[in-house]
Amino acid sequence: MEKLGYKMTASNLMASNAVIVNEGSGVLVNAMTQDYSYVLTAKHVLAKSDSENIVINQFGNGLRVLAVLVGQEEHCDCAVIQIEYVPVVAQQSFPAIALPNSASLKFVGFPGTERQSSTPLKIYDGHVTDVRDGLISFTIEGSPAKTAIDGMSGGGMYYIVNEYPFLVGVEFGMDSIRQDLQYGRIQCQSLISFEKIINLNSAAPMVPAYLECFSRLKEYIFNFNVIDKNRVLNLKSALNIFADELIDQGMPPPFELMSKYKTDLLVGPCQVDVVKNKDLWVAYFEFLIICAILDNVSIANSSYIESLERRRRILYTPDGSNWVGKLDLILKVARKLLDKNGIVIVASPEHGAELLPDNFEVDRVIRNIARIANSGPLAPIDQVEQEMYKSFVLTHLEGLRKKCVINKERVYAEVEAGLDQLQTFKESFNEFIK
Repeated sequence: MEKLGYKMTASNLMASNAVIVNEGSGVLVNAMTQDYSYVLTAKHVLAKSDSENIVINQFGNGLRVLAVLVGQEEHCDCAVIQIEYVPVVAQQSFPAIALPNSASLKFVGFPGTERQSSTPLKIYDGHVTDVRDGLISFTIEGSPAKTAIDGMSGGGMYYIVNEYPFLVGVEFGMDSIRQDLQYGRIQCQSLISFEKIINLNSAAPMVPAYLECFSRLKEYIFNFNVIDKNRVLNLKSALNIFADELIDQGMPPPFELMSKYKTDLLVGPCQVDVVKNKDLWVAYFEFLIICAILDNVSIANSSYIESLERRRRILYTPDGSNWVGKLDLILKVARKLLDKNGIVIVASPEHGAELLPDNFEVDRVIRNIARIANSGPLAPIDQVEQEMYKSFVLTHLEGLRKKCVINKERVYAEVEAGLDQLQTFKESFNEFIK
């Protein structure tokens, strides 16, 4: 990500999400709404009344406070402040329980002793000492005294992966009740505690940055594994330009679609959090672009997406095993969601996934799931149901990429850039889906 012409480093990103909350600190995060954003902080830094709370960003600008949310557990020193909507919050999270042993972390906040300096925000290095029952104990390098970090309560704790910061918790105090031991060891609440507060108050869930807008996923779409990437550069460029046009013309953000479709996007029983999977939304973005090209439309707004619901669907599974082995589950979802002749495009982390083999015994799968309800095991098959199931088109997104682009990379290299390449793209996909 770049901003104002310079690269957004991990430190830039952490700083962009750091705020001052009264005499303490806080962390900006996304909410699955455009009505407000959140600041996570420590409960003890709150003012006596909600109206007295002051939230200031790293540039010294005040952010309007809308409400303050707290939990029912007195011992839990955490709070969530609803503030005016902040359009760009590049925040992603990482589960504390998954941190490696002694993982290196960074602690970000505004110590009181530095509030009047030219660099009031400080970032401290350190490592995890303990993760237990939603609490993270953290040892700061150099073991600074408590007075050196006063004012950082409510500050964010980050784990850096591939130069990107992932929020894992929020600091609330020292890791000892004895003053002579309060040197460099602090405690943080994991994000689970804040999620509980949000759920208790029936507020919008927190959301990863990539679910805010499809534009945050554009760099991941259509990464064709071709022999010579130069052959598909112009195609990639044309697809990206078209993607931008669809976003600008009112494509709804991923979190809205996630809230609407929920588990209807998944194959089989999955954990609820799977609907937040980035790979799912990269696949969904590609699906919408492909559909818009096939239908020759320039707008993929909510009305258009609703028009797709009964004729085309994308389904995701986090299971990387052969997708054909899940055909019974896929067909059952298709029967529930699609009209006759509907199309299912499966997305999964299966490497080298192929299209449905011509010789695969689909009839056998259908016979096992198209029996008359509440009948004996040898009852005749419901012929109407059987014909319905047989009408569905089943395919895999990776297989489509392979057949329609990767195996045709030479063709795209010979076609004129721009509309001609998109036309070739459309004709290739039309061989398998309509």
